[in-house]
Amino acid sequence: MNAICSACGSTAPSGTPYSCPLCGGALLLQYERPDGNWNKGARQGIWKYAALLPNVPASSRIELGEGGTPLVRSVSLGKRLGIEQLYFKYEGGNPTGSYKDRIAAMGVSWALAQGKAACIGTSSGNAGAAAAAYAARAKLPYHLFVLENMAEAKLAQVLAYGADVRKVVGFGYSPEVGEEVFDRVVAASKEHNWEIMVTAFRFNPYAMEGVKTIAYEIAEQLGEAAAARVYSPAGGGGLYVGIWKGFDELSRLGLATGKPHMVAVQPDGCSNIARAYKLGEKHPAPGPATSRISGLQVPNPPDGEAALALMAAGDGSSVSVADGDIYTAQRMLAEEEGIFCEPAGATALAGLIRERDNGRTFDSGPVVCIVSGVGFKDGASVEEMVKDRDVPLLEAAALGI
Repeated sequence: MNAICSACGSTAPSGTPYSCPLCGGALLLQYERPDGNWNKGARQGIWKYAALLPNVPASSRIELGEGGTPLVRSVSLGKRLGIEQLYFKYEGGNPTGSYKDRIAAMGVSWALAQGKAACIGTSSGNAGAAAAAYAARAKLPYHLFVLENMAEAKLAQVLAYGADVRKVVGFGYSPEVGEEVFDRVVAASKEHNWEIMVTAFRFNPYAMEGVKTIAYEIAEQLGEAAAARVYSPAGGGGLYVGIWKGFDELSRLGLATGKPHMVAVQPDGCSNIARAYKLGEKHPAPGPATSRISGLQVPNPPDGEAALALMAAGDGSSVSVADGDIYTAQRMLAEEEGIFCEPAGATALAGLIRERDNGRTFDSGPVVCIVSGVGFKDGASVEEMVKDRDVPLLEAAALGI
């Protein structure tokens, strides 16, 4: 296993660097082709793919049943949108309710294997809950810095796991504050020998290897019918880069044929990656986040540059959508597909609908939307979604059933 910088293309030296020593870019780990039985056997979850993950001994692996999530074929929206093979990769069934459990499982296990004394990170909610749960199971202290307006349900979940949590004024809105927080977290991790749990390849390429198992599972679940397009929500860009990496590895190592076109979908109010893609720029310009979509409020996306590099190479693209379109997609998923997700989890579908409305056709194979988290993560959005529903209060004798 070695590491390639996504920015300058250099190979990182042996050892465990967390960012490129030459330019500070995000590192992408690379592997040799595994044997023919690399993903066979009784084991499920992300460790099913241990042959293409960082080397962590079984004694250090922290597991809660992460991974192995369903790929749900559409029964309604596909017909309405004219997409014969529309699927939803539903990550809400992970132990703490989002795909971030894949990262936490990998990151906390890596921390134990490397002898780290604690974990430290940032979060708008889901990453914090995931890392807090796995750190609790590993008996590692976890120090977390969060948005001052973090969704109450997400904050309560993090606190329930016993994490040490601090809110930071301006974090999640101001790019300057974001960079200062990231810098301080990195410095503390080095000073105290703590594992950095910021869910971005720029900060921890080892933990982020957990994300690519989503691609591995999609490839297995679709079988010979390889995905043509995959839509992913994008805040910091790590989910997008991680899923792309999974499909790219399968193709490059000869374990699958072809790879899908990937689309990063952002809310208009925090669309720095989408804007940079449209303008043909290599770097996403930082700017204040005005979107209300929890989890996608990242004014300075750590993996934005890596995501744009993949797009520039022809492996993907990016679009943005209004918050209102995301809330509409959230309701559509619940009412028409039975999939209960938080707003960020409906963002991929909103992006697909935007492209379809702009004239894109979908006749070249399966289309997959990543549904990143369960609806219980953001109670306020659910209450808003159903506020127009009247629930009458009746006496038992008046039920009429």
